[in-house]
Amino acid sequence: MAGKLLATVMSLLSAVTAAGADAQSSAPTTHPSGGDAVVIVLEGEINNYTQRMLERRLDDARSRSKTIILKINTWGGSALSAIEISQLLKQQNDLHITAYVDQKAISAGAMIAIACDEIVMQSGSMLGDCAPIVPGQQLEKTERAKSEGPILAEFSDSAEKNGYDPLLVQSMVSVGRVVHYIQSPTGERKFVDAAEYDQRVKNADWKPVEGVSNPVDDGESLLTITAAQAAALGLSKGTFNSLGDFTHSRSLRVIATLDHSPGEMLVGFLSSDAVRGLLSLMFLLSIYAAFHSPGHGAPEAIALTSLALLVGVPLMTGYASWFEIILMVLGIGLLATELFVIPGFGLIGITGIVLLLAGLTMTFVPTEPKLPGWLPSLPGTYAGLWRGLVVVTCALGGSLIIGVWLNRHLPDMPYFGKLVLNTTVGSTSESSYAADIDEAVWPELGAVGRALTDLRPGGTAAFADPVSQEVQTAHVVSDCGFVLANTQIVVQQVHGNHVVVRPAETA
Repeated sequence: MAGKLLATVMSLLSAVTAAGADAQSSAPTTHPSGGDAVVIVLEGEINNYTQRMLERRLDDARSRSKTIILKINTWGGSALSAIEISQLLKQQNDLHITAYVDQKAISAGAMIAIACDEIVMQSGSMLGDCAPIVPGQQLEKTERAKSEGPILAEFSDSAEKNGYDPLLVQSMVSVGRVVHYIQSPTGERKFVDAAEYDQRVKNADWKPVEGVSNPVDDGESLLTITAAQAAALGLSKGTFNSLGDFTHSRSLRVIATLDHSPGEMLVGFLSSDAVRGLLSLMFLLSIYAAFHSPGHGAPEAIALTSLALLVGVPLMTGYASWFEIILMVLGIGLLATELFVIPGFGLIGITGIVLLLAGLTMTFVPTEPKLPGWLPSLPGTYAGLWRGLVVVTCALGGSLIIGVWLNRHLPDMPYFGKLVLNTTVGSTSESSYAADIDEAVWPELGAVGRALTDLRPGGTAAFADPVSQEVQTAHVVSDCGFVLANTQIVVQQVHGNHVVVRPAETA
């Protein structure tokens, strides 16, 4: 009898504890009503640059008001940046931050929204789908679990802080989590998995909550919900046609909207794959032109400008570090050594090309949190690597095709043909551009000529053809630095179309 009484008491205590926990998880947090508010706009790709801009805007907004509306419209981005933004938002204990989902808060956007003190949504908007993915690759069970770990931990922490059910929010991250929303005869509601659903519905007279899909998530896909569904599930505190309708319902007066500046929009434009692919193509073409005919200035200027944008923008957004810069500088240095110092083209030149392309590719790869193991853990890393390979490969192929086309047709163009010296000096005879490039025996080793332009160290020189006695031009490179125009020069080395000279007085 005593044992049965003790069991009954323990059962009642467990029921009270569970009911209290359920009530806590579903209880709405208090929210400010009336007063001033500041709107912070969070749009586009989530990355390190976005994170730093949000930190600055939070500091700015704090000086104006303690009520912040974070207007979110994003497909996601870097998992590491999203985790750090999520942790940043949860540390703002002196602020009340409301996530206003404008159109979409997908992937990293969902993580950020759930980290806010509360969520409201625009009519027709959607929230969810935060699973790690790798384009063109199916993750194995162990790999997926490792990739999902940091993201699941962050969702669970946000759910505990803001009163959401962990099972519900984690179904946005992991496939295979079946979620039901059920209600007891007394009106108590909770989210349960498939096993608990069968037990409670069959034995405890619970039933699915009316007006909500059953199951909420069938485990075959990632939970992605509309504004109406989010409100019915308790994730959202309301659905509004516009941000103005929301602020009016709370009697809030928006005193400032901190939106993207023109500089931030420019960074976003330069970060796009299409623009970075075009910059990569320009960089590869200008590198070829600078090495083929050094000293003219324009190819070098284009190469430096495109390289600065290719590396500078990823440095700002967290997709590059000094490692990528070192790779690219080493690659260019090895190429220059092979072309200007070592005869022929072999291992050093190939290594230089590989390092250069690897550096360009790695600028598409985001940084990761320091997790156990040395291999990448987050699929965003593999996705960035895949994007980089595609963009750089396309740029390399495009530069080869355009380079061949320019070699054939540039001399025939009305304006650009003037940039190519394809006629003899002091003679009316003409030689083809291709002949100038493919000629391997002229000028001869030891031939004496004259610099037509300053050699910086590359430039143009004139030599007498030993057969026709006509004066012809050639692209040359000085092996002793700057040489003034009209200086008499002597050929020191000839490797195909690569002619190395020095002043006659020092030869």
